[in-house]
Amino acid sequence: MLALRATPNVFSYGAAISATASAAEWKLAMELIQELSHSRIQPSVICCNALLTAYANSTLWERALHLFLHMEKELRADDVSLGAAIAACSDFSTWPWALSLLFSQLRGRRGVSAVLRDDRPNAVAINAALRSCEISTAWASAMGVHAEFGEFSLRAEEHITRARHMMAICGRAGRWEWALFFFDRAMKYGASETSYNTAITACERSGAWQQALSLFDQMCSNRLASTRSYGSIINAFQSSAQWRLAVQLLHQMWIDRTEWNTVTCNAALSSCEKAGERKMALFLLQSMTRQSVQADEITYNAAISACERTDRWDLALHLLAEMQSNSLPPSDTSLTAAISACKTPGEWERALRLMAGLGMQQAPSTISTNALLFCLAHASQWELSFSTILSYQAQRDHLSYQALIAACRAAMKWQYGLALCESMPQVAQAGCLACLGLLSTSLVAF
Repeated sequence: MLALRATPNVFSYGAAISATASAAEWKLAMELIQELSHSRIQPSVICCNALLTAYANSTLWERALHLFLHMEKELRADDVSLGAAIAACSDFSTWPWALSLLFSQLRGRRGVSAVLRDDRPNAVAINAALRSCEISTAWASAMGVHAEFGEFSLRAEEHITRARHMMAICGRAGRWEWALFFFDRAMKYGASETSYNTAITACERSGAWQQALSLFDQMCSNRLASTRSYGSIINAFQSSAQWRLAVQLLHQMWIDRTEWNTVTCNAALSSCEKAGERKMALFLLQSMTRQSVQADEITYNAAISACERTDRWDLALHLLAEMQSNSLPPSDTSLTAAISACKTPGEWERALRLMAGLGMQQAPSTISTNALLFCLAHASQWELSFSTILSYQAQRDHLSYQALIAACRAAMKWQYGLALCESMPQVAQAGCLACLGLLSTSLVAF
């Protein structure tokens, strides 16, 4: 427009600022607002709301609050303004600001009546405040917001949205009974797949897999179940290690010709891993290949951990190699599980080679180094334990010292164990009390 000598107006600036806000480009949005002001054009509420949204998307809550207070003084802030300002405070540390802003507007402490419009609550602002409670797991505060605004009349879709927020909050807080209460309220306005999925996830997070299964049965009766629904209920069984039910549901998906995806398969495979069902975990991995479902890092991590739980180092190393051949770099979880699988007597040298191979590609982490130390301690290789901790420059924690003390105890090298205790940082001493007790038994035996 400038190149064609067409003068931009407040509407063209508003559209440009909105575009930058959706991309969280807050610096560009702020520069456009400044250009607008230099052009002696008063920024509109729409322009300021777009900048507020950009701040919210970038979690710049201080800038958002400052701009909102300026809008109250110079412009007429609206529902979107308040909702964006509250959304900017939706973080673990700033959520009290979101609630404070909401309630201060309700009580008229600011110059705008944005919370109430025609005796109806500002759904955008209230839902933004509830999202902040969900992120921070502030269940009691969310219940307070609901109690304050629950008596106002809402449209059906607003009731449903509010109930879903409350279900998610209750699920994060482990309050599945309250989650089902809000689910019943949402059902008064019609059954939907999203409401069912939210309630099932809330029960899953609370460990109430029986209630989640009951909801899923209702969902199937209403013919609302989808791949996402199966993923939600299988996740519930993953948390409770009900691996048989998880595998059964995955099989039911195949019977019903419901498409498998990586998420649902990973949930079932993780359930088998937690239960120590290595054979079923590997069978599911093979089934994913047959069904053309892409295995990812989570898939292999669960399968390798299942092999580690059953001391099948050979299968763990095979899966690790397969993972790398599929262009999936090993994570700390997969590498730690593979190394831990080598604690089988006589296989500690494989763990050393595995760690050495990793060291050529990246610096080993504290987690993987600790896994190797415990593997060496299990094999009474105390000298290699000390050389390992010196070779790999990973940060030491209390588990590192536990592994070293365990290696000294296994080799009856109590002198080195005592010297290690003297040089141990005070922070690590509290976590090593159990190992120090084991070392004392070695002294008695000596």
